[in-house]
Amino acid sequence: MARMRRIQVVIDPELDDRLEREAATRRMSKSALIRLCLARELSREPDDNVLLALLELSKEAADVEPFDDIDAFLYGPLEAES
Repeated sequence: MARMRRIQVVIDPELDDRLEREAATRRMSKSALIRLCLARELSREPDDNVLLALLELSKEAADVEPFDDIDAFLYGPLEAES
């Protein structure tokens, strides 16, 4: 493994307590858990970002022809009342 670099991170006490409990549960150091979480988060593809996915959907929706009557499209034509 490559030589580690020491960094300093400031977190609030509640998060530190949660980190300590989780590290103990996993039987690993807090540093190892932080490295694991950072590696997972930073390895995510941009497609994992929900906002980016919604943006892509909106681009696809721009190619759809508009509807004259969205209710009729979604629910079908209204039946004549007797």
